[in-house]
Amino acid sequence: MSMKELERFQMNMKYYREKNNWSQERLADLLNVSRSVITRLESGEQEPDLSYLLSLSEVFQVSIGHLIGKDNQTNQYLYEVYGKYETEESFLHIIDYLVKQPKMASMLQQLLLAKTKDRKLIEDILVSVVEKATKISE
Repeated sequence: MSMKELERFQMNMKYYREKNNWSQERLADLLNVSRSVITRLESGEQEPDLSYLLSLSEVFQVSIGHLIGKDNQTNQYLYEVYGKYETEESFLHIIDYLVKQPKMASMLQQLLLAKTKDRKLIEDILVSVVEKATKISE
């Protein structure tokens, strides 16, 4: 599994776990593994073997290709995303901002390619800067 596939897998695993409102413990129970296995898979400390991919594919009801980001987005997924954008007006503002600020969109694309630990550090720094800037401008 390439680094990019592993990172997509990590994001997709966490996304589908949270979408189902499952804790790591609940998902571990469903897969008959320890919670620490789920933590290691989501953090990238452990690469998923075929048995984990098969089990996760079954419990999330998505293809293995989808879990690792190899398939095209399905119509159902596009509908879900489109529906979310329709109901979450703030997303429309964010999308509009990114369309109008291509440099920022490019930087976010680069952030997505960063290693998970690096990305989390950068995200924490960005959150801190935005929070401080918001307080200053009030």
